Amino acid sequence: LAELVPDDLLLAAPPALLRERGALDDEWRAVMVEWSFEAQMQAAQAIADQWGGWMRSTGADEVVAEYEAVGPRAAVSSQVLHQGQWMNNALPMELVSLGLNLRTAMGRPGGGAWTWARLSMSSSQGYKLVSDFNYDREPDLDPPYTAQDVAQELQAFPRTPDATPDWMRING
Repeated sequence: LAELVPDDLLLAAPPALLRERGALDDEWRAVMVEWSFEAQMQAAQAIADQWGGWMRSTGADEVVAEYEAVGPRAAVSSQVLHQGQWMNNALPMELVSLGLNLRTAMGRPGGGAWTWARLSMSSSQGYKLVSDFNYDREPDLDPPYTAQDVAQELQAFPRTPDATPDWMRING
């Protein structure tokens, strides 16, 4: 996956928190204030609406985005099918960031946030958003995630011991 930004740029937070490159402030650490099914649905609907609108306006036939994230780090690769040709990382950044907002909205109390997701949409399927999430998959970031990234992830999105994958455990 292509790293979108320098390792310390905060992408998993809502756009209002993306003010300064590299800033990891107390607001982000408090991202998971209250779990809400409604917030999840609103975040998913924002993706469906905005991706669908962009696809219609550009003539894109299909969009696929794969996300990996831990703490303040995220990497995304996207592919856009347009006129029979696949183009890598052609999805605009403002549309990519909606998936990271969804990660924040989907953070579950005691269950953490997903660390991997695949989102896709196709004109032939009526612009329906299709998703797959994994809360335990170890992200493959470049450079690799650090213990500090994991600590920040667990602070923002706490997990019970049963919901913490081995790679997130401080002692292995």
